[in-house]
Amino acid sequence: MYKTLLVFDSYELMSAVKRLHIWGMCSEFEIEDIVDNGAAAYRKMKEKHYDLVVTEIRITGLDGLQLLRAAKNEGLCSNIVLCSEFPDFNYARQGIILGACDYYVLPFEESLFFSMFSRIKNKNREEEAAGLYRTDEIAEFFEKQDKGIYKYVSDMLESVYSEDSDILRCDKKAKKICMAIANEIFSRYEWLDLYITSKELYSLDNISESSREAYKKKYNSFICGLFDEFCRLFPHTNSPKIRNIILYILNNPEDDIRLKSLADRFYTNSSYLSTVFGVQTGMRFVDYLTGVRLKRAAWLLKETNIRVTEIAERLDYKDIGYFSRLFKKEYGLTPSEYRQPEGYNYQI
Repeated sequence: MYKTLLVFDSYELMSAVKRLHIWGMCSEFEIEDIVDNGAAAYRKMKEKHYDLVVTEIRITGLDGLQLLRAAKNEGLCSNIVLCSEFPDFNYARQGIILGACDYYVLPFEESLFFSMFSRIKNKNREEEAAGLYRTDEIAEFFEKQDKGIYKYVSDMLESVYSEDSDILRCDKKAKKICMAIANEIFSRYEWLDLYITSKELYSLDNISESSREAYKKKYNSFICGLFDEFCRLFPHTNSPKIRNIILYILNNPEDDIRLKSLADRFYTNSSYLSTVFGVQTGMRFVDYLTGVRLKRAAWLLKETNIRVTEIAERLDYKDIGYFSRLFKKEYGLTPSEYRQPEGYNYQI
């Protein structure tokens, strides 16, 4: 169901909208919340997502046009309808300039609302279709670890933000594509859940920018950053045996994954395995293993309350001091500092 916020100071207007036989299963749009002033509506829109806002123009706090402008500038809702008791060409013109979906006056016609609902749903379907196409394309870059992804993502975002004058609609489309990509990659490579925290994955929910370039930079960083993490954790190899060993390590980072143990498990010589691993991946086995363990440690620090000493032990670090030094070298913070919430003041 599509969630709708009603913003009406006038009881007559609000009642007229509520009485329309347009809500529920017949349209898939439902009234989620009702407020009677612009300031309250603005707070609600900051707190939760609405697919549609229907607002009276003359309301206290922020009037309908001010609310529309704030919503568009801050990316709060891309679909806003203005309503009034009387037709006013100046208000209608300003609303259209600011990006309103439509402008309705009493008596409200149900057919106009249904037409507007259809436009919103069609737009969403187009965005989803575009997202699916982009998802398949980018998943191939991950599979092949193709560095061409950087240009592809840059060109893709340039296309998304140049095809529509409404920055909010562009942002919504870009965000859908990014989340579809992330969901596809995580479904294909389930081991990623052991290393990428939920905060990293859903960081897109907190984006609040004011320019197209800033939005593009954020989304580019999100996709390409995920690609870079993926390549670090899953280095390319032409050897099926080395690939299987890497997958075993990634799926079992807290098991005994020392070189000798893996060599025994995969029926090979440890010296030979070390040599082949280096040739195939371009990195020393010990460096790769350390990177995987520290990435897992970072996940455990952010996503659990397990003590630092226990995390070190689970990852086969008997010396907590050595573990802390390695971790700080990798992340610039000690494990305890890394665990603190963002913005925490370390000064006493």
